[in-house]
Amino acid sequence: MHYVLSDIHGNKEAFDTILSMINLHPEDHLYILGDVIDRGEYGIELLQQIQTMLNCTLLLGNHEYMMLNALRHPENLHFKYLWRNNRNQHTYDKYFSLTEDEQEELLCYLETLPVQLELTVNRRKFILVHAAPQELYETVNMKRYKLEEFMVWHRLTPFDQMPARKNVIFGHTPTWKFHKTKHIFHWKRMLAIDCGSGFPNHGGQLSCIRLEDMTEYYSDDGTFTKEEAAELRKA
Repeated sequence: MHYVLSDIHGNKEAFDTILSMINLHPEDHLYILGDVIDRGEYGIELLQQIQTMLNCTLLLGNHEYMMLNALRHPENLHFKYLWRNNRNQHTYDKYFSLTEDEQEELLCYLETLPVQLELTVNRRKFILVHAAPQELYETVNMKRYKLEEFMVWHRLTPFDQMPARKNVIFGHTPTWKFHKTKHIFHWKRMLAIDCGSGFPNHGGQLSCIRLEDMTEYYSDDGTFTKEEAAELRKA
């Protein structure tokens, strides 16, 4: 089975809840679309945990991108303040509580993360990315971004034309920006799955979707089949 979630944002309790719900087997695979860190307390611990999971692939999110830039280029004040202004304090403090070897191991791990992946499940083609697929870079003409920055920072809208015959799954933008609820947003060939785990005090939760049958899992609300989830979105 193939599972996808995004934007944990240091919320270890929500992540552990989702793991208990999906009950990963060795032959299963979990894809995490970035933003494991910042806002919540446990970003560094989560990165270290995910790094050891053999059946888990982490993609680069804008928060990991900021972390790498700030720590690899400490002389650059723009990188420093951009990361700080995006609620990095817990991550920053925990990172500097590590040994130098642990710090370097973590940064080297982040430098290996893919920005976009494609996979086919039951003959359906999926693009996995944190914010926006590479294929849209020229279409929306984001010249103020380099390509990698675009893929981790750009805000998709339902008006963006997705690549033909592919389903784009992304995080980055909380789903209540699309349909005013804390559940996964489905629109044509796009699925937004950041349900606000970084904002638990505002009703946000962590979501996960199983690609074989589109079952949806929520850290607060529980498990919904494809049909139940469709009814939930109508409510």
